[in-house]
Amino acid sequence: MGILGTSHSRAALRRLAIISVVAATALASAPALAADQTGTAAVVVVRPNTLVKSDDLDFGTLVSGPTAGTATINPATNARSTTGGVTAVGTPAQRAVFQGTGGIFLTIVTGDNNVTLTRAGGGGSMTATLVRAITTSGGGISILGSSATLLPSGVQTYYVGGTLTVPANQPAGDYSGTFQLTVNYL
Repeated sequence: MGILGTSHSRAALRRLAIISVVAATALASAPALAADQTGTAAVVVVRPNTLVKSDDLDFGTLVSGPTAGTATINPATNARSTTGGVTAVGTPAQRAVFQGTGGIFLTIVTGDNNVTLTRAGGGGSMTATLVRAITTSGGGISILGSSATLLPSGVQTYYVGGTLTVPANQPAGDYSGTFQLTVNYL
């Protein structure tokens, strides 16, 4: 019995060796698979008495219906809401973000109160009423009026949101416009 068991073990080992060689050959001939993905690295550098934009105001993708409506980006919370015949879809929206530092006494914040967004290629425009906000020293966000005087403390972060008025059946297309944020450091 011992001889049959030994003979059987050798045959099993040979089969296992042959299976291992076949598996290794199959794996060696199979194409290797790899996946690549690109990441983004970013930084905002702020020097004394400067203002740097890190994000644009973007109302996202909207559907214009048979009645007029609005799309609002809250500068304090970055939340988007719509009213009337406007529906928000797809891409997320975002408030504009600026960072600055400077001044030893006062910081005066002003800027455009409205921006006109014009359709690329012409044929349409819309107007947004802008609202400014700032990060407070306690870490909260405070809404600013059309002009604000602040006591500076290190780096300030400013946010711009607003309400876009969308007419009924607004022509489809990409709309853009520019606005100014002014920070005077005293």
